Amino acid sequence: MARREEGPAMVPRLSNAAELDIPWSTLETLIGGRSVVDLQQLPMADDRSVTRFLQAYGFDPTDPADCRAMELIHARALRYLDETVLPWQGIDAVPEPFRSMPIEDLLSAAARPPTGEWPNWPCVLLKVLHCATHALFSQDTAVHQAALQSVRARFLPFLFEQAGQQWIGDEHCKIPLVNFRIKEEKPFERIMTKLLHKPGNMAIDVFDRLGVRLVTHDIFSAVLLIQFLRSRNIIMFANQLPERSRNSLAELDEIHRLYGVSAPPFIVEQPAGAMLPSPDLSGDNPFSDRAFRMFKFVERLIVKLPDGRRSIYPYEIQLLDCNAWEASFSGDATHSAYEARQLKRVRQRLFGHSVRGV
Repeated sequence: MARREEGPAMVPRLSNAAELDIPWSTLETLIGGRSVVDLQQLPMADDRSVTRFLQAYGFDPTDPADCRAMELIHARALRYLDETVLPWQGIDAVPEPFRSMPIEDLLSAAARPPTGEWPNWPCVLLKVLHCATHALFSQDTAVHQAALQSVRARFLPFLFEQAGQQWIGDEHCKIPLVNFRIKEEKPFERIMTKLLHKPGNMAIDVFDRLGVRLVTHDIFSAVLLIQFLRSRNIIMFANQLPERSRNSLAELDEIHRLYGVSAPPFIVEQPAGAMLPSPDLSGDNPFSDRAFRMFKFVERLIVKLPDGRRSIYPYEIQLLDCNAWEASFSGDATHSAYEARQLKRVRQRLFGHSVRGV
């Protein structure tokens, strides 16, 4: 290794002191882990800086196609604010002139320090525009459709109805279901709320655009269902994302004890007989005193497109027992309550506190 020399030749050289004017807030987004959604000001010196910023971001304001794309982003962002985030704290809609202000002018306005007026509309709009960009353009429609077809092809052949009861299984193992659903797409508004309420989220990290939810009558059946899905290669454990797995349904030692009972709650089918749910399953669930619970994991599907391309696409699998499913329809476990908590956080991050301290 060459010896490092000391001296004037080894130090940075600047043409003027302005190069030392470091925008600390944006530096924190690069090396400090701060989210761009939490910025209150952008370092933008002049119109040339705005143009260069947009070009580096991915849009050329002199290109008609890029201008149309920015118009689409602008319209979807306004619609999300008007229909999902607002009204709030006396604000019913995005006001003029900010509503029709071009993105270039919003960037210039956001470079100026806030004057104390609330809310700081240029910053609010740019944050929503940013997330709308990622929500709209991170999705490959062809890959999503191929992944959806793959999920359908895996699960649907094993679903059937018998005597008014829905089942999943084959001739060797049949498990009764309370509910089965394939979520084919996550709505744009839900993606936006998810991106805006989590500091580190970008649309590339949304793992539940596509998902499957299965609800069983009890925890034993839920665990048995995981084994069934794995053994029939309906799910591929080698393609799971371990950091996205969640088990709030039962501890493993509790599951082991449940499987070790002398009279397990299943019926071994005779060759000519029919599988029926055990009457024992109607008893109290040993884990029914817990709140909303599930097994959740994310699988990365390797899908092949009609043009021969292959791509990897994540989808989420949720397994719930009946008690957890019923809990989701009341109290804090409802989806509407869950969304309300997220929206509260989104409003706080976008608008901050009013001049009245609200």
